Amino acid sequence: MTAALRVRLGELGLVPPVRDEAHLETLLAGARRWILAETGRTTLPEGLEPVVVDVAAGEYLRFLQQAGRLTGFDQEQVVRQMSQGDTSITYAVEFGQVSPVDALIDRLAAPPEAVLHQWRRLRW
Repeated sequence: MTAALRVRLGELGLVPPVRDEAHLETLLAGARRWILAETGRTTLPEGLEPVVVDVAAGEYLRFLQQAGRLTGFDQEQVVRQMSQGDTSITYAVEFGQVSPVDALIDRLAAPPEAVLHQWRRLRW
């Protein structure tokens, strides 16, 4: 699954360095454990493998962002309103809007519940 994660990150314009290989494998294992716990399963169905890859990709992006290593993404605050006379700039963050990078990370790291619900098993 590490190769699939590298392909997914490549689609997002990232090429993880070789030194991050162990970290990628740890993120995949964590994502797999989380999905198994959420679905109540002991084995991972083939249909959930892309979800594991997306969760790990989101966590890797979050790690890079928090470590200050996320480059190639526009992480600037989005300007919502700008005035020219007496210079007034209002950023979208002030209005509670999330930056596109944060939205991408959140979407990848937390798949829609409906995706997991279709694989959920009850535990007694």
